[in-house]
Amino acid sequence: MDDQGSTDGVETTTGEDHAQRSDPTLPHTPPFGIKAVHPGDDPPVGPPDLGLTTQRRTRPAGNGLAAMASTVGVVLAIMGTFLPWIVVDRADGAVDHLIGWDFAGDAVLVLVTGLVAAGVTGALWIGQRGLVHKLVLLVAGGVLLTVAGFEISDVRAVDAVSVLERSVGSGLPVVALGGVLLVGGALLDRGPWSFGTR
Repeated sequence: MDDQGSTDGVETTTGEDHAQRSDPTLPHTPPFGIKAVHPGDDPPVGPPDLGLTTQRRTRPAGNGLAAMASTVGVVLAIMGTFLPWIVVDRADGAVDHLIGWDFAGDAVLVLVTGLVAAGVTGALWIGQRGLVHKLVLLVAGGVLLTVAGFEISDVRAVDAVSVLERSVGSGLPVVALGGVLLVGGALLDRGPWSFGTR
């Protein structure tokens, strides 16, 4: 008899639970507007289109060739300041190697020019382009070529009237080559030759 009473209690409890589960007043929709999937329903393919889809901005491809030429030009310009610019053969047989930093004014100019060109080169690697980038590279290359040209002509002019043998070291041609590559990077840049574009 006690068993029957306990069985009725279990059945009553189960029936109440079932009634609560099937109560249509209970919320069946999850938060944030996600539609619940019931057995037998087709699952949703994706979130509902609310017309709020944003278009991703496509970044232009990098200027690989221009960026590579500019990068090598920057490296050569900076490296050239630490190489011999002038080699002096003295009468006692000693040889003096004067590096770029023995001419501090010109070396600082070359170094600053190389660093400015390095910033523009980084912009080329990430896909930026435009007339400003071209102009900076052209000016930087022109500065390097001018400094190297003046120093080379100065060495030759002094050598003609001096008893010491002076010759151009490896640093000045390296700086000049860096300038040529920066100018080449500006010409290889695929950006338009007009302001206001990227």
